[in-house]
Amino acid sequence: MRKIIWIIPVIFFIITCASDDVFVTLNNEKFTVKELNDFYQFSPNDDSLRRVKVIDDFVNQQLAIVEAKSKGYADDPVVKASMETNRRDIIIRGYYQSKVIDKINVKESEVRKLYDKLTSQYHLAEIVVDSDSLAQFIKKEFKKGVPFESLLMYSLDTISPGGDIGMISEFSIPNEVSKILKRTKVGDVAGPVKIGDYIYFLKVIEHKKLDSPKYEDVRQNIKDNLMRQKIMDVGEKFVDRIIKQAKIEYNQEGLDLLLKPESTLTENELNKWVVKKYDTNFVRVKTVINAVQVHLKRAPDLDPKFLIERELVPDLVYDLAIRERAEKIPKVKHELNKALNALIYQKYYSDNVLEKVKVDSQSVAAYFNQHKADYPDKKLSDVYGLIFAKLRDDRISQLRDSLFTVLREKYQPQLNQKVYAMLLKGAKK
Repeated sequence: MRKIIWIIPVIFFIITCASDDVFVTLNNEKFTVKELNDFYQFSPNDDSLRRVKVIDDFVNQQLAIVEAKSKGYADDPVVKASMETNRRDIIIRGYYQSKVIDKINVKESEVRKLYDKLTSQYHLAEIVVDSDSLAQFIKKEFKKGVPFESLLMYSLDTISPGGDIGMISEFSIPNEVSKILKRTKVGDVAGPVKIGDYIYFLKVIEHKKLDSPKYEDVRQNIKDNLMRQKIMDVGEKFVDRIIKQAKIEYNQEGLDLLLKPESTLTENELNKWVVKKYDTNFVRVKTVINAVQVHLKRAPDLDPKFLIERELVPDLVYDLAIRERAEKIPKVKHELNKALNALIYQKYYSDNVLEKVKVDSQSVAAYFNQHKADYPDKKLSDVYGLIFAKLRDDRISQLRDSLFTVLREKYQPQLNQKVYAMLLKGAKK
């Protein structure tokens, strides 16, 4: 399972649903509820004031992006450099989502089946043995009609009184055991069933269905958990497949050299290969030893192979994405465009708000002298940093409000009032 963790953390934003309804138009460009949900996911606890602020912030950001693009910010050197730095990770995420995540579906029947397991409870008692011959002996004794209690003397479980292990949810019971229990009447004994190194006989004392929680109250939570599990399972298979296609091979001699001080290695040892892919591409000791040893100083017990995989798996996904021209995939194009817009906004906002904020020591001193009552028994030096931060925040707020007021007047954004009202009420789209 560990291979998939190098790409799983970046894909959980996909477990959401959104509407294609247009809720704002500006400069002839339409923005949907889906795009708003990309910007911020409302929660049931968000009141109307919070929703108004989020929507305003989204509209303001789009206004700034439109204005920035008109001023050539898409070609700004800082923006372009940042975009190149992030492009690889964006392509990996977008490609993985389109090829793996978007193809995963959780059926209602799967949700219901898991709910039924969670609310199905068995009260069990057990006899546990570790010998096949003893298990067969106990089985014959049961067939003769010998009571469960009379055979408890053979059980390795000497802690549970009467072998009673209490109420257990069917969800927590292995599938092979669950199937047997379903065929077992209350009062009867199921088994023998082998789990790991032990053999079990299970007496069904009680079987009942819980009335709570109600299905609708936990349905979404169950569905999300099933989705996450499918993501892990399908993702693991996907990674195993691309590793096999890449013909990944590790060289144990090279892995062992990574554990030694670099200064003790010969040139020949530094040139030993550690991992090979596609039969022709080699990663050598000298290219990874520094990075590996930095991590090993923090966690000496880490397997170097584990650290190699940390970089290898995203590399393989990226290689595959490039070969399949992933930048033409709609999802990838969308994510690249979204990232570019975010960088454009950050640079524009920095240039027109943050970089224009000026707070000097005279301003801080003047504010302190005018508001001494707010700082009893304090010297200017005691509260200088606090006042400086307050004045800076106030100035940022003023510049920000002024900028977005001008942009709103220039572009006149048009809100879809029906959709806007539903968003404020928290209505699901």
